Amino acid sequence: MARVDLSIIMPAFNEGDALKVTLPELHNYLKSLPYSFELIVGDDGSTDDTKQVVTAFAKKHKNVRYVGYPVNKGKGHALSIAFATAKGTMHGFIDADLSIDKTLIAEEIELLKQADIVIASKHARGAKIAYPFARTCASYGFSLMTRMMLGLPVSDPQCGCKMFKASVLKAVLPLVKMKGFLWDTEVLVRAYRKHYNIQEIPARVKADTRKSKVRVFRDTWRMWSGLLALKRQLHEEMAPKSRY
Repeated sequence: MARVDLSIIMPAFNEGDALKVTLPELHNYLKSLPYSFELIVGDDGSTDDTKQVVTAFAKKHKNVRYVGYPVNKGKGHALSIAFATAKGTMHGFIDADLSIDKTLIAEEIELLKQADIVIASKHARGAKIAYPFARTCASYGFSLMTRMMLGLPVSDPQCGCKMFKASVLKAVLPLVKMKGFLWDTEVLVRAYRKHYNIQEIPARVKADTRKSKVRVFRDTWRMWSGLLALKRQLHEEMAPKSRY
């Protein structure tokens, strides 16, 4: 496939019902932008009709592709696999349910002219979010711990709408070990340590009327234990190697 301006990934796990609506919605939006593009769904081992929904849509739209595998391995793994196939000079992703405002993509692209990575942030000034109180508190707590433990100076490393210069992501991805939802954080930490410029814009997130897959206390524990594992991994990489 010839190189295009923009590659957008939608990571998905059992999102067949949502994608019947959001895939054409996002495709129509991307057509309105002044860029050639490809839209890739990275399927993390879905057991529903995600693959069928995407492949049926892709038959009618040559710039839509399905990339997946049969066993669930984590959102981060799906993103890494999908990005490895991307042809754009700009790479981005957005959550498959489009609870995050899709028009943030254009705002991120504009800012990418002067940055290496642009991320939406639920905690930036001007952000508009519709989350339950407990989930909002957990998100703030995780962001604070990320800054304290890893020294990452961004307010929201986990928001599901990010844009990268392709060359930057290509340089960082081989270093990334996390396969789950801490993939975002590790990518940003490693990019920051390589002195890439990371900019934030305020996110706009609507309420999700579906039954949430997020379990605040379970996922908070997983996040915090994951941060400890990532901190230990980074420390071990920095430690001097024994000559014996």
